[in-house]
Amino acid sequence: MSEPGKAVMDWEFLIGYPLEEAEQILQEEGVSYRLQFTAAPGKVSSQEDAFVIAVRSDESGTLDLVCASADWTVS
Repeated sequence: MSEPGKAVMDWEFLIGYPLEEAEQILQEEGVSYRLQFTAAPGKVSSQEDAFVIAVRSDESGTLDLVCASADWTVS
């Protein structure tokens, strides 16, 4: 019997990783995931400079990687 939330805890170490590295690790392990991007007001986050800022899991075990650019300055 699996523990609730255990899948997320196994992947929390990805927080702070560049998106490219996190995706490579998950692909090597065969883990299904989705990407969700967030950004500061008036900014756009791109995959090239994104970092993983949160990891969460749904009922099916698919991971959501919440990603953002390191630039959160606001004009």
